[in-house]
Amino acid sequence: MKRSTGIVFVVALVLAAFVYFYEMKHKPADETSAESSKPAFSFMASDVKQIKIQRVGMTMNFERRSDGWYMTQPRPLRAEASMLDGLTSQLSAVSVDRTFPATPENLGSFGLKDPALTMDFTLNNGTSHQLRFGSKDFSASSVYTLIDDGKQVSLVSDGVLTSSDKSPDDLRDHALTNVATTDANSFDLVNPSGEVSGTKKDTSWTLSKPRAVPGDHSMIDALLGAVSTGQITHFVTDNNASLAKYGLDNPAVKFRAGLAGGKSLELQVGKKAGEDYYARDPARPGVFQINNTLYTILSDKYFDLRDKQIVHVMVDDVTRAEVRNLNGTFVCVKGPSVGFVLEQSADKKGTAPACPDFIGALEEDRADEVYDNPPANIASQLAKPAVQITLTDKNGKKSQYAFSGITGDSIYGRADTGPAIYKFAKRVFDEINFPAPQ
Repeated sequence: MKRSTGIVFVVALVLAAFVYFYEMKHKPADETSAESSKPAFSFMASDVKQIKIQRVGMTMNFERRSDGWYMTQPRPLRAEASMLDGLTSQLSAVSVDRTFPATPENLGSFGLKDPALTMDFTLNNGTSHQLRFGSKDFSASSVYTLIDDGKQVSLVSDGVLTSSDKSPDDLRDHALTNVATTDANSFDLVNPSGEVSGTKKDTSWTLSKPRAVPGDHSMIDALLGAVSTGQITHFVTDNNASLAKYGLDNPAVKFRAGLAGGKSLELQVGKKAGEDYYARDPARPGVFQINNTLYTILSDKYFDLRDKQIVHVMVDDVTRAEVRNLNGTFVCVKGPSVGFVLEQSADKKGTAPACPDFIGALEEDRADEVYDNPPANIASQLAKPAVQITLTDKNGKKSQYAFSGITGDSIYGRADTGPAIYKFAKRVFDEINFPAPQ
């Protein structure tokens, strides 16, 4: 190290030490150091029962009820529970970093002569507290605050201010519905592709429009779940005065789910609004917006919601599988432990060869297309099947399936349950055209 550099370094150290000890010596007696910050309150988030937020020209009141948070002013509505719960958590954790005398001079310089926002809140035991927020400090992450009696100015994190400095629409409930769709027993969906209706019995869905076919329970459950958990992205108006303006006088999309106990859930979607879409719930006045993700799900077509499986027998229920493919004819039976093995004559000794898990694969396969009324050129593909499979379940019931050879990038299959023909990717042919196990 050069001598001049060393001298500069020593001088810097001396200067830093001087500034530190000068600040410590001249710090006001009633100012608390950041290292000794202390809690402002002593209660749990769940203890907060009511909250009142006031700023210039606006007052909002909220109260916690048995079924969640509600806004009571400026208008009675359900409140956004996650935001109110988050706010109460922040209130219970408010920590004072520093305090200053609440002199007229300090109140003016800290923006507390006329607080920008005041919050009053009441606990379950009747105790009330108040926070009055002024300006932020140089870090812009802390705010000068008067707590309760206001005898001192306290510097606290700006988290509570940020969470409470919202509009009524920010703090109202954004859920599309508070009704769960897990017990839905019917649905009707109308969109530009047509109308699809379905009913549920036990755990199975059956479509009734545009034709009677089994429904795809995973896709229907996804549709119902998307509406049940959907969120409002923006509140437009609380009345129905101009529905035509939003394309809701004749909605392009209409959805209705029938629920247990005769209840129902409805949603209508109108024009596009930027990246979102105007929508409404006919059971209540007003227009709001939903995002493109929910709109896409509500645009499901008949094919999306109809069943696309050719095999509905659970692999665990199958006891015997007879296969005739291009490699021969053989029978697979339940193995002594897990899986299937080649059926052998009684005089055959040794461990039977294992059969591939083609039944499980077929159970998972979904068709790329389904022809409910197959045209002649499609039906002809199965005039002489390349593969035929008969599955027998533990009750002795048999299910038969026929598959074509490969045509282009696809194969075709048909079950004995009806005339529908299923179009699969050609990889399915590899699953069923396996050689006899050796």
